[in-house]
Amino acid sequence: MEIQMSDIYCEGDLYSNDDSVTIYMTPATPLTYENNKWVYHQMPDVSQFKEDMRRQQVLHADNGVLAHLKFEFPENVKPNADMMQLLRAEGFQVGNLELYMIEATDLRQLTGPSLEIEPVTLENMADYMHVYEPLSIQFGADYIKESAQALLTHLKKASRALQPYIAYENAQPVGIMNMIETERTVELDGFAVAEEARGRGVGSRMQAFVGEMARERPVILVADAEDTAKDMYMKQGYTFVSFQYSALKELTVSVPH
Repeated sequence: MEIQMSDIYCEGDLYSNDDSVTIYMTPATPLTYENNKWVYHQMPDVSQFKEDMRRQQVLHADNGVLAHLKFEFPENVKPNADMMQLLRAEGFQVGNLELYMIEATDLRQLTGPSLEIEPVTLENMADYMHVYEPLSIQFGADYIKESAQALLTHLKKASRALQPYIAYENAQPVGIMNMIETERTVELDGFAVAEEARGRGVGSRMQAFVGEMARERPVILVADAEDTAKDMYMKQGYTFVSFQYSALKELTVSVPH
């Protein structure tokens, strides 16, 4: 089975899609970069990117997304020297996400402490946020508030591709994660262990649970190329599939029309 970055779930609302670019625009979550971005299918040249910067800025402003610009480049294509020079000159942070996969049978071999892992509901949502907030406060109180509201809205949907989970140890919430199940794959996203519960195998036991849920489907995830978390995934048996460069610019000034 061929796994690609396009298999990775995006919770953002699809605004438009053509041969060149897919645009996600989600005014309900203006501070969430992933929900408001352009994903290129073909690498633009410098002049095209300059024009797209202007177009995205206007589109974002028209929809109340005032804090950032976000672009993702085609899979397995590194921006050339001219593009990298432009991105740095324009103040973009250049990132590189890596796609990993593992067979569910391998995940099921991981061990850890005894946990109760439950789907997030309206009744236990506060336990999810108890783990989420300390790990996300670096992005600001407004982002936490937006995330909580987005989760509440998500949980009220009759059907949803993404299902959040909480891991409890001795009735205390110690870990959170999102699973996106399709016929082909199970994606692990938003995976985090509370700081006070780390180093005891909680994360391994949570992933073994994902392996149980996946059955025969491969499990996929993305990790930042610079993040130490990817080293943990590789030790657990995940294999590298592909990479994708991105460019993020945080805006601190008013956006022109």
